Amino acid sequence: EAMAQLIGNNTPALKKGDLEPHLAPGRARIYSMRFCPFAERALLYAAAKGIEVEIVNINLTEKPEWYFAKHPQGKVPAFEKDGKVVIESEIVPEYLDGIYPESAILPSDPFLRAKQRIILEQASAIQPAFHGLLVAYRDNLEGEAKAAKVKAVEEALGTVEKLLEGKYFGGSAPGFADWMLFPFFERIATISPVFPLPSPFPSPRWSSLSSWWTRISPLPAAAVMQPKENQLAFIKSFVGGTPDYDVGI
Repeated sequence: EAMAQLIGNNTPALKKGDLEPHLAPGRARIYSMRFCPFAERALLYAAAKGIEVEIVNINLTEKPEWYFAKHPQGKVPAFEKDGKVVIESEIVPEYLDGIYPESAILPSDPFLRAKQRIILEQASAIQPAFHGLLVAYRDNLEGEAKAAKVKAVEEALGTVEKLLEGKYFGGSAPGFADWMLFPFFERIATISPVFPLPSPFPSPRWSSLSSWWTRISPLPAAAVMQPKENQLAFIKSFVGGTPDYDVGI
């Protein structure tokens, strides 16, 4: 079970005034926030690789002072091992493949490797589209303003639907692009029934993507996902202006 390797996923977020937990030599750590899609990329990737990692959650409203030495902007994720810190959600996975090559997910073939990055780049509209949904939900948008946000999501889903050629974006097994895109589809799936979207995700309108979601979401690595009720509670607190980082703990 991949989740057994990720220790501390559901621990309270550390905030201003909290001390930095000791990290023993040789141990790996991911600084995260339980509801951040970017941090989740690193967790999914580590889980898919089956590496043992401890997780330290960070309160992103009142960040611990010491955390800025890890990440200049105090964002998540950050990966730390043996005094080296790597940041950015698309760079951490690549670094993990580099230092744990025996469980590499990115292909060694340069063309196939490039293809994974191209898919991710081509699918990038999914991020602002999801953010637009949050804005629409937060501001209770109606009429044309709401329609524009919905259209952006539908266009992004349509684009990504065309990019999926096999069972997974990585081919016959989930690859780099699958795990990088996963958190955004997870959140669209969570919010689309409550928002609600005219064509929710998953649904027959997005048949390839919906089949992909049905295949990938039960995989052991995907167990890093927070339960839907926690996610919705967090989204409500987030759009309300006071994010509750410890929902469900």
